[in-house]
Amino acid sequence: MSFPPPNTFRPADTFRPFMPYGPPVPAPAPKIRHPNRPPCTTPGKTLYIRNLNEKTKIPVLTAALQAVFETYGPVLEIRARHSIQMRGQAFITYESLSSAERAHAEVQGFLLFDKPMFIEYARSASEATVANEGGDLAEFRARRLEEREERAHRVVPEIEVPNKILFLQGLPPNVRVADIEHTFGAHAGFVEVRWVAVKPDVAFVEFVSDAHAGAAKSALGSLWLADEGMVPATVSFARH
Repeated sequence: MSFPPPNTFRPADTFRPFMPYGPPVPAPAPKIRHPNRPPCTTPGKTLYIRNLNEKTKIPVLTAALQAVFETYGPVLEIRARHSIQMRGQAFITYESLSSAERAHAEVQGFLLFDKPMFIEYARSASEATVANEGGDLAEFRARRLEEREERAHRVVPEIEVPNKILFLQGLPPNVRVADIEHTFGAHAGFVEVRWVAVKPDVAFVEFVSDAHAGAAKSALGSLWLADEGMVPATVSFARH
């Protein structure tokens, strides 16, 4: 498979197998992967590429990425794998920061195998950069492992999405439907209590709207104590 000569690519070009050029298209806006983890905006020598064509074989994909990104400067490393975690993604490490910045700005939205590439800066340096700058690889790997373990043990609070149905979990065995109706029925907009026969420690409390359910939840709190001496049940919005 042959590729066009260097310095002939343009961000609006389309790169396809055996048909590298295509009509200019406007670059789409990159999609945010997760609202709690926005893209890294701190410039670095390593770029994170996502939205790559998952059906393209890794050797072909790597060669295409090399042909596109080497036009902006020497590339130290391209990492692309077909594992579940890395599918459709790649990391490109440049020798210089200026090359990475130019590629980040100009290749954003470039169509590679019929899919626009979304480009961000990687959150940390790569081993290729550390080795190229004469750094201590063993120390770098140990520090990165510590950071990963710290992130793995970090508890991220779950964001509740409002729902007109409340979910009660951990109900004591001697709690009756009438007890739940007595407490939650006192709040405006109450509709009914639905008991789960196969799992008696949970129940659903429905209101006429999200707002009514939210008001009841705010008044009662995230824990509901049916009676003194009982273990409190958790109160949360049911998942949609």
